[in-house]
Amino acid sequence: MNSKSKEIAATTDATAIQHQLDTLASLRKKTQFLVDSKANLSLQTEALNIKQGLLEEATSQRQRLQKEKKVLLEMIQSVQRDIETVVKMEEVLVKERDELKQTVTRIRDQEYEPLHEQVNELRARNGLQRLPSVEQEIEAQMAKQLENRRKEWQESPTSHSELPQERQGRRWRAW
Repeated sequence: MNSKSKEIAATTDATAIQHQLDTLASLRKKTQFLVDSKANLSLQTEALNIKQGLLEEATSQRQRLQKEKKVLLEMIQSVQRDIETVVKMEEVLVKERDELKQTVTRIRDQEYEPLHEQVNELRARNGLQRLPSVEQEIEAQMAKQLENRRKEWQESPTSHSELPQERQGRRWRAW
């Protein structure tokens, strides 16, 4: 082989070696890119799993809150219906109370008082005592009840140890 052939062969070998080096360098770069890409893929997959878990948790929380809201709205609606029922009852009771007031006033003014006066006049003519008025009878009944309560309190040994509020509460409950 002559020198020119040797030079050509050496150049060809050098070119082949350079090509192989370039290929290896490219392979090394691509391998490093693959390793980096794999690490990035692993990180992104982990982040995706975390986000998916958070999303599922948030969705579950939203659904729980919606159920709670529904229950609360149903309770509010029930309370509203109760309020409306009570308002209707109040209206009926106010009307009935007003009618009873009118009836009481009418009976007292048109029936009881004139009749009470007539009976008292007849009793006076016959030497009898006047009958007490309704108000006097109610006052007498209340005074008697208070006197009975006072006696019960004095006679009861446990009553002295009660607080005044307890006695008062019991007294009001009894009425």
